[in-house]
This record gives sequence, C-alpha cells and structure tokens, in this order.
Amino acid sequence: MKRSKTPPAACEEQVRQRVRQHAALFREGDDPVAFWESLCLELADCETAECPPPETRQARMQTLFMSLRTPVLLLNADFEVEVMNPAAVALVEGDRMDAWAEGTHVPVPLAELAPWLAAPLEDHRQESSEAEACRMGVAVSQKHGERHYNVSVSRTSDFSDRHDGFAVVLDDITERVEGERQLAEERNRVAHYLDVVGSMVFALDAAGRVTMVNRTACRVLGYEERALLDRDWVDALVPDEQRDEVRDCLYMIFSGQLEDEDERFHYVTTREGEHRLVQWQGKLLTNEGGLPVGLLLSGTDVTERRAIEEALAEKELWLRNTFVALGEAVLILTPDMKILDANPAAETMFGMTNEELDGLPVGDLHVNPAHYDDFLARARSAFEAGERAVFELPLKRRSGVIFPADHSVSIIDGDDGTTLGVVNVIRDISDRKHAEAELRRSEEKFRRIFESIEEGYMVTDLEGTIMMVNPATCRILQYEAGELVGRSIDSLYRIAEERGGFRKTLEAEGTIRSRQMNALRKDGTTIVIEANAHLVRNHRGEPVAMEGTFRDITRRIEAEKVLREREKQYRAFFENNHAIMLLTDPKTEGIIDANPAASDFYGYPVEVMRTMSMSQINGLSRDEMFEEMRRSMDEGRTYFVVKHLLAGGEVRDVEVYSGPIMVQGVQRLYSVIHDVTQRIRLEQDMKRLATTDALTGANNRHQFFSQAAHEVARAKRYDNPLSVIMLDIDYFKSINDTYGHHAGDVVLKVFSETARTALRVNDVFGRLGGEEFAALLPQTGLEEGLEVAERLRAAFAALSVRVDEAVISFTVSLGVTQVRASDRDMEEVLNRADEALYRAKRMGRNRVVKG
Repeated sequence: MKRSKTPPAACEEQVRQRVRQHAALFREGDDPVAFWESLCLELADCETAECPPPETRQARMQTLFMSLRTPVLLLNADFEVEVMNPAAVALVEGDRMDAWAEGTHVPVPLAELAPWLAAPLEDHRQESSEAEACRMGVAVSQKHGERHYNVSVSRTSDFSDRHDGFAVVLDDITERVEGERQLAEERNRVAHYLDVVGSMVFALDAAGRVTMVNRTACRVLGYEERALLDRDWVDALVPDEQRDEVRDCLYMIFSGQLEDEDERFHYVTTREGEHRLVQWQGKLLTNEGGLPVGLLLSGTDVTERRAIEEALAEKELWLRNTFVALGEAVLILTPDMKILDANPAAETMFGMTNEELDGLPVGDLHVNPAHYDDFLARARSAFEAGERAVFELPLKRRSGVIFPADHSVSIIDGDDGTTLGVVNVIRDISDRKHAEAELRRSEEKFRRIFESIEEGYMVTDLEGTIMMVNPATCRILQYEAGELVGRSIDSLYRIAEERGGFRKTLEAEGTIRSRQMNALRKDGTTIVIEANAHLVRNHRGEPVAMEGTFRDITRRIEAEKVLREREKQYRAFFENNHAIMLLTDPKTEGIIDANPAASDFYGYPVEVMRTMSMSQINGLSRDEMFEEMRRSMDEGRTYFVVKHLLAGGEVRDVEVYSGPIMVQGVQRLYSVIHDVTQRIRLEQDMKRLATTDALTGANNRHQFFSQAAHEVARAKRYDNPLSVIMLDIDYFKSINDTYGHHAGDVVLKVFSETARTALRVNDVFGRLGGEEFAALLPQTGLEEGLEVAERLRAAFAALSVRVDEAVISFTVSLGVTQVRASDRDMEEVLNRADEALYRAKRMGRNRVVKG
C-alpha cells in the first residue's frame, strides 16, 4: 500500500509549526546542539515517513539554521570557520552574512574572527589526544559590556556525513551569570553576617529540613556544613527523648498555634554525642500569600551558664539552709544599720518575729545609746583595719531582760568595693559565765580538733575549671583563693597519667574514694594527697560539676615507715615491762594482747586473755563505769579507779591509765594498770577516822556540819522539807559520877547504835560533843519529825544497859525544828532546835519539844 504524499506547501507549513513548538520548549541552560539535534531527528523521522524531496529538506534546515538566535559556527579540521548563522556573524562582527550562512564564504581561521573563542578551543584540542566533544564557559568583552557564553563543541559526524569538522554552539548565559553573581554576593553577605554572629542559625524549609546553617552552629555542634544540609533538623540534632515534643512545637509554629518568636529551651546533640542545652528563638518565613515556607532558628548554647546557675542556686540554698539552721542568732544589716533579715535563732533570742525585726534599727536591741555607740565604734575600727570585729557587749530582749552576748561583725563588700551590708552574729553567753574554766577547756579541745583537720575541699566544672576552694586547700597548695578559682585543675597534677585515670574513673563510676596521687604546690614542690571525689548532678541526674576533698598525706607516708620501726620497739617494751599492760579494741572491748605481767596479775595465760573481753575482768556495772568516767572528768584525772576480777575470784582495786594507739593502721586502746587495793583501803580507813566519832561511830561534828550544809542547800534549792532533831541524855553526868566513865562510854555507844538503827539510811546522825547529838531528816516535815523524835525517845527509855554487875537505864530530851527559807545557815537551825531541847529539859526532861 502506497503512502499518500503531503503537498509541499502543507509539509513546509508543518515543519515551521513544529519548529515554533519546539523552540517554545527551550530553557536557559539547555545544550542548543542537543536541543536542536532532537528536533532534527524528529524531522528526519517525519521525512522518512513523508519522503519529501531533498530540496525541501535542505530548505527546511536552512530556515531553521538562519532563524536560530543562538550563534552557531561550523569549523573544518583546521579550526577554520566555514559556516555561521546570522547570530554568529553578529557576534564576531563579520560581514557578508548570506555568504557565511550559505557556506560560500572563504574559510577564515577562528583565531582571526574570534580569538577569545579560539584560544580555549585550541587548549582543549592540545590537551586531548583526539578532538572530542566538550563544554566550556567563555567571557567576551563587547562595546555594551561583557557577555558570557556556554560553549558546546561536537564533531559534525555526530549529526551529518562529514567527519572532519566541528559544530560550535554559543549559548548566551550573561543574564544567568549576572543573576548568579548577584545571588552569590547576597548569599555571601548573609552568610558573612550569620557567620560572625555568636548564635547558632538554622534555616528550615516547610518540611523541617535544613536549608542553611552558619559556621557558629557547625563549630558548636562539631559538624561540617554539608553533613547537616538537607537533613531533617529534629532527627539530626534533637535527642530521642525530646523529638516528639520538639516536632509538636514546630508543627504548632507552622500552623500558627504558637508564637514563633517566643524563647524556648531544649537540648541538641553534638557530633560527639554530647547534649548541649540551647536557648532557641524562631522566625516563621512566609511567601507573598502569607503561607509558611520555612523557619529561621537562632540558638545560644547556655549549657555552662545553666550549670553555673544551678551550682550557684545550690550554693545559695546551702547557705540559706545553714543560715536558718544556725544555733547562733544572725542579723543581716543594711549599711545604715537596719535589720534586713534574721534567722530563727535571732527570733528566739530577742523574742520577736522576723516581721517585727525586719526594718528595725539594730540600735533598738542594745541596752542604751552609749552601748550602741560602743558597738559602732568597735565595728568601724575593725572594718578600717580590714578585719572582722569580735567583742562582747550586752543586748536586751523584747521583754527588757538584758543578757551578755558575744558579737562577730563582718562587712559585706561588693565586687566594686562598695559596702552592701553588715553581718552580725550573736551568741547568748548567759549560761557560759558560771563555767568559764570548763568552757575554756572545752573550747581548747575543739580548737585543737578543728586545727588538726587538714581536709581540702574543691569544686570544679566538668572541664576541670576550679569554681570553689576552702582555706585548707589554699594552705595545702600554698595558693591564694583568687589564684585557684578559674584555674584548670589539670595544672595541679604532678603526673599526667594520674590526671587521666582520675577523670576517667570519676566519669565511669561517679565517685572516687581514697585515691593517692601526686600534686604540685605553687612553689613547684610535690606532695602526696589522698583524694575523694564525686560528680555533682542536677535534678535530671546529669553531671554538671565535680567536687571532692583531699588531704596531704606526705608526712603520713613517711611516718608509717617510722611507725613500723617503733612498733618493733613497742613490742619489746610491752613484753618486758613489769607494769600490767593491756591492748584492747575500743569498739568491742575485746583484749587484743596482754603482757606477761598482766597474765601473772589476773591469773590467766596470755593466750586465754587474748580471747577474753574487758567485761569479764571489769567488776563495775555499766552505770558504775559511766559514773566513774564522769567523776574522772570532773576531777580532772587522767585515769579511772575501777575494780577488776582475778581468775580466783578475788576483787582488786586498780587505777587504769588508757590512751589511743595506732597498731598496724588500726586504732587500739593501750592501758597501763596499777594495783591500788592496799592504798585505797588505807585511804578509806583514814577517811573513816577523820569523819566519824571514835567512841560512838557516829559522824563527828565537822562531818555532820559539812553534810548538814549540803542538805540545807539542797532542801532550799528544791523546796523540800528538812527536819532537825537535837538529842541530849538526861543526867548523864550522874551516870559518870555513879558508875564511872567506862560505864558512861558504854551508854554513849548503846545510845548511838540505837539512834542509827531507828533512823533511815539517808538520815544524817552525828555527835556534836559530850552527850549532845543531832539528826537531820531529809524529805521530812516538822510533824513527821516530831513523830520520829517520839519513837526515838520511847526506844531510849526502854533500854537497860548492863555494865559489869550494874544495869543502867536513862532517858533522853529532844528538840525538833524544821529548816525555814529565812534561815541563813545551819547554825540558825541548830540554835532553834537547841532552844527547844533546853525547854524540854526545863519542862522535866524525857520529852520532845517543837522549836
């Protein structure tokens, strides 16, 4: 079947229409040769189908070639121009446009027509072993300014039967280059601005992908720019646990449910995996129609600032808690000496609430204006000398009661040297005055304890920058506090390996105990320290700082060597000493060791004693032991007097001299024991002789008055009743005269024994002289005292004393009185009882009379 042929005029019109349609598809940046080649192939297919005559095809191609606004040059193998379309002729400013277009022009070397094009093409041909298709950019200076072309070179064999030439197509890209230049300048200007700002800046598209990031963000987060571009911002930087929250926040900003300029805080993750707290602020980007197209985020890394703020808040809380918990009154004063704050101890001390103290002039708490002037003068004098004022000055409570007080007054200076206020620490010393000596001993003891503390204390941030030190740290390392704060702790390590190991262990375990290391002092000397440290964590459990204590153990290490030698000497001294010696565990009271002298004294082998406890040889109960310890402290003794049990059951009185001793690094109690049984018995006999009447066994006059004074004072102190009885044997002189003094002595003994038997154990009975006796009845009123006296009288009257062949009976007169609050001393009480006694004598004897 034959194909129908389209008339020539119609076919030509179809070609023109197809060329126009294809030209409308041309876009800036397209390769003109490839673009028009595709049309030629399409037309070739059409030609095959329609089979137009050759002259028609040539006319079509000629029309196409002439109508192109893109310069096209056809070169032979010698790089001579043979054909140019009108656009190319105009570009090289040539003549005879028709001849160039028809190919009838004499070939001209490209270097003559367009040297600016010939040079780069020649360079390319020399670099290639054989001519190949290529692309390049070329700039041409023309009278209307510089033009830029995208040059495409291809072999003519790619689209024709000719194999020795080249087709050169020049696409004018001047406007695109200029636009790109302006855009690059604008981008560089914006990038430069964003790179010099201290904040991290991200630009996100509507899908949340990163379209721009500045250098600050790359530096802080540790990323290259290309590693962040086109990535989802949340997936790339936000920690897993916060991603949902941040996505919701971005969605609400894009949807207009949240203000885009509100500041927010959340964490981002660096390339190394570190979480950094960032303060973010966003700006929503919209198009001309008001629809969101992106978001500009700026963020500031506040990790360290937040850590410092939290550390300061923690320190402030600690200081506030200390302020509230202090047992001493603390007043914070303004520069004009008005109370700004007071702790609970101050409220209790002055009997006023904090609201009542707030704003009160501190002078109102002083006894009088003169005392207040003295307070100001002392404080001012100390402040001028750069010291803390410490002095004693009385104050008054709200009730008007005046009390003695110790003052410690310090000035609070700001960083610029201005006075911010005054701290007045007050201690009520009312209870101290009557025990000055004991207090001095106590203060001396605690002062020695305090001064013996060698613990240094230090706080650093996570990078090791020192934030806080205590005075002991400065003393140990020989620095001023200002020289250490802000300094890296790494500079204090003597050995770099110790520094790395310490930091690594602390980060892994969170705490370090008793780590020995070498430290550098300011003068360069090395000391050995024992350190303890732990990580300080915030409320989220994240480490924010490091703190620890340390002490200088250089001398201890040296001393341990010496101690080992001394322990050898001690063992020899211990084993060969004739004194009784025991080594015990102060916690368990177990006997660790005993010397041969102890074994001989207690009657146990040394091996057995090492299995025993002190409770097995101590003859005192726990309460008795505590009472002896209290007596020892009150009397200022350095030893205890106790009773020890021997293996045979015998009880011996001993003096125990004890003191702490370190044995192989463990604290023990070292005791030297002296047997004082005989001495104590002699002392007891001597005391009995000095305090009792030799004939009757009753208290002598001196002992009676001594105990009486004590009982009277106690009765007055506790408002307890106390009765006194005076006793006198009736007609005692006649007994002596009738039966002799020996019989009188027997009567006195029987009288004393009968009285002591009838009285209570805590009653005091004594012989005042001759046949005159007295009795004190504690916790006994006058009526009860009269009853006791009557029982005594009846008991005496019923007695019959046999002396040799004689039987002697006697009676007793008694005077009873009660101690009164108005009595100045015991003499007044006894005089009143004595008067009652003599009234009984005058009334006929053998009776009881109240005084």
